[in-house]
Amino acid sequence: MKARIGFAKFGNMRFLGHLDVMRYFQHAIARAALPIAYSAGYHPHMILSFAQPLALSVTSDGEYFDLELTEDMEASELRDRLNAAMCDGFAITDAHILPPQEPNTKKQTGMSQIAGAMYLCEETESFRGKLAAAVEAFAAAKNATVTKPTKNGEREVDVRAGVHGVAVVNEDGTLRILADDGVFAMPGSLAEGFGEQRSRHAIHREGSARFVFAVSAGSENNISVELIGEALCRLAGTDAGRCLAAHRMELYGCRDGAMVSLLTM
Repeated sequence: MKARIGFAKFGNMRFLGHLDVMRYFQHAIARAALPIAYSAGYHPHMILSFAQPLALSVTSDGEYFDLELTEDMEASELRDRLNAAMCDGFAITDAHILPPQEPNTKKQTGMSQIAGAMYLCEETESFRGKLAAAVEAFAAAKNATVTKPTKNGEREVDVRAGVHGVAVVNEDGTLRILADDGVFAMPGSLAEGFGEQRSRHAIHREGSARFVFAVSAGSENNISVELIGEALCRLAGTDAGRCLAAHRMELYGCRDGAMVSLLTM
């Protein structure tokens, strides 16, 4: 049996790197006494596959990993047993039993299905009051090019082309949509569409402007919050720096031309 687990990462655990997160869940699965499947060979390991790694200091309510079990379980029991093994800073939000793989088809994992992500961001302390106009200009621009480091050096990336939705968060939690090309179903508020639980662990400092960005994600075209921040710094005419504190609300896959939660892909 294969299942997809949704989890939140917050608090001090936002400083935990991806490899440490993987090791943490291996221990949590053992504590929960789940009938986890292991690979064959001389060095068997738990069959786990994590979706897109989360950058350091970024919180999230929309993280996922796939696991394989040797026995069938109800999704609710799987979620509850894992939650009982969590420490502060991690929480299991969802569990979904994946359908059996069709014969003669390529194995699909959460990582291979990722097509988009939605981030809730706010100005960091040193950039407070400096980004609102830059976000408006970014949403209205046709392109916004930045330099992205790669394994083979550097290359120019048009960040704007990979951002499909931009919104400002009003004080009451509603969104003022600045740009929406229809790829994502941009919600009208933080509580609409994916529910308030998708933003409940976001760090928010009173007086800081907040924004929502719906972006392309995955191995082909991945737009990170760092790239968006660099583009905003250029538009604001300020020195480059960490101008956005980010919270990932959701990861998406593409089904029938529409973005849907990775949980049910």
